[in-house]
Amino acid sequence: MDSLRKKNSDWLKQRSTVLTDDTVLIADDSESDIFFLLRAFASARVKNPIHVVRSGREALDYLQGIGNFADKIRFPWPAVVFVDLIMPPPDGFAVLKWKSDQLDLPKTLWVAMSNFDSPKAINQAYMAGATTFLAKPLDPADVSNLIHGYEDFWRFQWRPKSTHAVRLHSTFPQNSGHGGLDKVRTS
Repeated sequence: MDSLRKKNSDWLKQRSTVLTDDTVLIADDSESDIFFLLRAFASARVKNPIHVVRSGREALDYLQGIGNFADKIRFPWPAVVFVDLIMPPPDGFAVLKWKSDQLDLPKTLWVAMSNFDSPKAINQAYMAGATTFLAKPLDPADVSNLIHGYEDFWRFQWRPKSTHAVRLHSTFPQNSGHGGLDKVRTS
């Protein structure tokens, strides 16, 4: 796993750090899941800056701008947060609950991820504050649908063309007035 962690770190270092807005935060302790997400972003030609933390504590420190993440120029508020529900404490549910207790947070896409994709786990994620849910192991098509369905949160080397709508799990009811976030478009 150390070699995979090194590959992930090397890949992140190669990305442009010029962009400071529309940051993606990945909170996951699984190097293989991080590896997959990074490659899926590259495949989709996503150009967002990406930061990775490997525990709930690091995620909360990042989101609160404290400790190693106090520099908000280097560690800006993320536009997208991928949070593993089962990771070193506090778990992803606690991170989502923290988010739900905050007032006036910027518009953010909160993606809960878990090996447990039972209706109970999915509902718990939504109740805790997730915008959408991805089951692990992550499926390339699901990640692609997520990226293309929530296009407003991503920077692309080129702009994908959307051709049809697909429904993903979402906390926003259809026609909710949330700028179309309740529909997922794929190319």
